[in-house]
Amino acid sequence: MALFDNRRVDGIMADRGLSDLSEETKTHVEAILSELDSKKLLRDSDTANFTDRSNQEKIGFLRAILEQNWILIAQNEKLLKVLNKDNEN
Repeated sequence: MALFDNRRVDGIMADRGLSDLSEETKTHVEAILSELDSKKLLRDSDTANFTDRSNQEKIGFLRAILEQNWILIAQNEKLLKVLNKDNEN
């Protein structure tokens, strides 16, 4: 269950190629996005103000890892669909 605007969730997911997730995976992704939003860690958050350069770099690295994870989620979802399709045949 998302704590912020569902259109925003859908937009973020679409930007990362996650529009076609299973309902179970989508629920988990929405929970992650809600947590990040509550901590003001989403890339488009205008309220996160990190004046210390070392904090900016840490947040940059964490965001890069997060983006990498979105790629892995999308790839895993595609693999699951192929495997499920093969099992049905």
